[in-house]
Amino acid sequence: MAISPKTRRRVEGILKAIRDYMDVRFAHASRVNPHIAHIYKDIRWQQLMSLRLILESTKAYGPDRYYIADILCEDNEVRKKSLFSPTDQNSILNEIINIKTAAEEERRAGALPIRDMRTFYTALDPSLERIVELIQTWIWWDLADASDLVAFEHQAQILKNVQTVQLKGPIMEYYQRIFRKPASEINRQMIVEHELKRLDTILKRIEERRTFDAGHQMIVKRDMKDDKILGEPYDYKQFQINKLRTVLEQFDKSIHKK
Repeated sequence: MAISPKTRRRVEGILKAIRDYMDVRFAHASRVNPHIAHIYKDIRWQQLMSLRLILESTKAYGPDRYYIADILCEDNEVRKKSLFSPTDQNSILNEIINIKTAAEEERRAGALPIRDMRTFYTALDPSLERIVELIQTWIWWDLADASDLVAFEHQAQILKNVQTVQLKGPIMEYYQRIFRKPASEINRQMIVEHELKRLDTILKRIEERRTFDAGHQMIVKRDMKDDKILGEPYDYKQFQINKLRTVLEQFDKSIHKK
C-alpha cells in the first residue's frame, strides 16, 4: 500500500518533533558530559532514519493494516495503546529500543553478532552502547508527545478551516456521520464546537501524560545566544504545553465572542 500525502506529513512531523526533543535532551547531556558531544550528529541521523522506517511500516488489526504514523496521530486509543504496551503483539518497544536479553549471552550458531543499532555502535566503541540506549529511550519517552504535537497542529488547522469553509458535499456528509443527524439539523456552531473539543482533548492528553513523568524524564532546556547560556533551566515540555494552551484559548475566545 502506497503512503498517502497525509501519512507522509505525519511521518515528517513526528520526525521533526522527535529531532527537536532529542537536540534539547542532548544539549543538556553534553553540558553534563562534554566528551560525548562529538558523536551525537551521526547517531542522531541514524536513529531518526531507523524511526522513519518504523513510522512508515504497518501493523495488522484484524484484516486491515495501518501505518504506525497514522495510528499515533489518530483517535483510536485501543490501537495507540497497543503500540506502547510491552506485552502486545503490535508493540513497537523492541523496534525502538534494542534491549539486551539473556539469550544474547548464549549466541546461537549462525547468529550474527551485529544485528541492531546498539550492537553496531558497541562494536565500534563499547562506551557508545549506553549512549545509543539513552537516545533510543528518549525516543520512547517522547514519541507519544511528538505524535500529539502533530495531531494538535493538524486539528488546529481543521478548526480554523471549519469556521469559513462551505458546509456542503463530502464535508457535510462527514459531519452527518459524526452527529448522526440530517444536514438540516447541523449548523456551523455545532461543527466548530465539536472540533474545538477535539483540540482540547489532544491538549489534555499531553497534560495528563506529564503527571506520570518521573523527574529523570523531564527535558531540561536552557536558552542560548552566541554560545552563552541565558537565564535558568526550565521544563521544555511544560513550556510547549503553555504555548498550546494559549492557542486553544485564542480559538475559544474567537469562537464564543460571536
